[in-house]
Amino acid sequence: MEHEKILNLLVKAGFIKDQDVKKVLKEKKEDEDIFQTLLRLKILSEKDIMNFFQNILPQKIWKEEVSELEVPSHILNSIPQEFMRKYKVVPVKYEKGKLHVIMLNPLNQNLVNEIRFYTKASSVIPYVAPLSTIEKILDKQFPKLGDVLSQIEDTEVEIEKDEEETPIEQLIHATEEAPIVKLANGLIYEAVSMGASDIHIEPFEKKVIVRYRVDGVLRIYHQLPVNIKDSLVARYKIMANLDIAEKRKPQDGRIRIKIEKRKIDLRVSTVPTVYGEKVVMRIQEAERYLNVKLEDLGFEPDDLEKFRRAIWKPWGMILVTGPTGSGKTTTLYSALMERNHPDVNIMTAEDPVEVAIPGINQVQVNERIGLTFSNVLRAFLRQDPDIILVGEIRDYETGDIAIRASLTGHLVFSTLHTNDAPTTVTRLTDMGIEPFLVGSSLILIVAQRLIRKLCPNCKQPHDIPKEALVRLGLIESPDEDIVVYKASEKGCEVCNNTGYKGRTAVHEIMEIDEELRKLIIKGGTADDLRDLAVKKGMRTLYKSGLIKVKKGITSLEEINRVLMQ
Repeated sequence: MEHEKILNLLVKAGFIKDQDVKKVLKEKKEDEDIFQTLLRLKILSEKDIMNFFQNILPQKIWKEEVSELEVPSHILNSIPQEFMRKYKVVPVKYEKGKLHVIMLNPLNQNLVNEIRFYTKASSVIPYVAPLSTIEKILDKQFPKLGDVLSQIEDTEVEIEKDEEETPIEQLIHATEEAPIVKLANGLIYEAVSMGASDIHIEPFEKKVIVRYRVDGVLRIYHQLPVNIKDSLVARYKIMANLDIAEKRKPQDGRIRIKIEKRKIDLRVSTVPTVYGEKVVMRIQEAERYLNVKLEDLGFEPDDLEKFRRAIWKPWGMILVTGPTGSGKTTTLYSALMERNHPDVNIMTAEDPVEVAIPGINQVQVNERIGLTFSNVLRAFLRQDPDIILVGEIRDYETGDIAIRASLTGHLVFSTLHTNDAPTTVTRLTDMGIEPFLVGSSLILIVAQRLIRKLCPNCKQPHDIPKEALVRLGLIESPDEDIVVYKASEKGCEVCNNTGYKGRTAVHEIMEIDEELRKLIIKGGTADDLRDLAVKKGMRTLYKSGLIKVKKGITSLEEINRVLMQ
């Protein structure tokens, strides 16, 4: 309903006078709802607005208590936080495709249409609620950055300097921008306290968006004014010892900080975009890596036995594959920790060194000065190593040296970015490495993904027909009894209203036996290798995921989101 019509209704109902109408039309800001203008100009109070709707549309008044939002996280996350705060609107209930929202003005059809566009809900049912109620719910659901910053006043956020000191000009620049320093620290502190794995600072035309990846899912947490983007990025560059004057090229660095005596490492990457530099920081906590055992990684008992058998072999190559952020480093570090004894010489070439491990010789690769993976590997072979870790096989040269090292009495660990275990073999041969070298050196390939675990506090039984469970491969016949769980739609406080809490890994483990070795040397395709490996007992990633569903650890929705059948 147009605002002139609403003003006329308010005049007729005796809530405002004709002169008020002129004032409102003159001073109304663009994109501001008419009731927000009336409140800002103090012509109406919250109580007046509620009384007005009580008179003309009593059925549109929200009467239920809102202690928790009964809205799935994907619906809630689809509406930008800035949009909800700006227009004073918040979804409170979702059932059978209908989204119930409370707002200051339920007659604002444009706003209702925008919410439908964001959420893809079949219908949006608007209700009116007092402004204070809406803001209270928003503050609870999305804490303001100011609240977070006030928490870190007495929190120790201490930057650990490397040997190279930051130039004095940069330090002067940083101290002049005290609020920016506090904001930069505050975002890191908030992300770490939420258990996030990544922080994304993304510049756009009219705002800077801050997203955190929590349990593998990215979500917008803050929308900041666009005028702070350069100084915020500069601050992170100073912390990571990067060149603040270079804005045209991507840069990589590292920030080491202490938060409440916890050592936190952040891998920093900057990339120039159309609207400025985007910063992504990968959060890593050293102590977490050092205390993780193979038993904690989500391996099924038979898969753990295969993996453990391989890492205790005297020579050969073990590859861990998967996309970025699938837990490859954690798996490899856990394996190295198990083999880390005084009688074993372990050497690693990494880019970057994720975590310093006592007792292991770690080398940071630096392409700019010619310290490449292949050059470091050549040097390693003259250092009498027992076990070598190559951070990643990126090219023919690195792959060739790593494979030859494994054939000359060394145990070699490395990673590749492939989708599953069988395609890893064809990837190596595509690089130009001879199939007989690949077949002779490989002893085990692990493909892995991370999946979210259901919140144990609020997960619910999922009523799925037995025929569907048979079709999906969860049970062999409809006579089997099984309880499948799903995430609670509204979640709980334990899981931050997402229905999921924490992550675990699913694995596909391909042991290279004599038969598979012969097939690799013959030049068998990935499909041939997969068929043979499955016959020999290899579980695909999807099948491993179904085991986690059977155990009630995760949901079918999560398996289908992350894995392909």
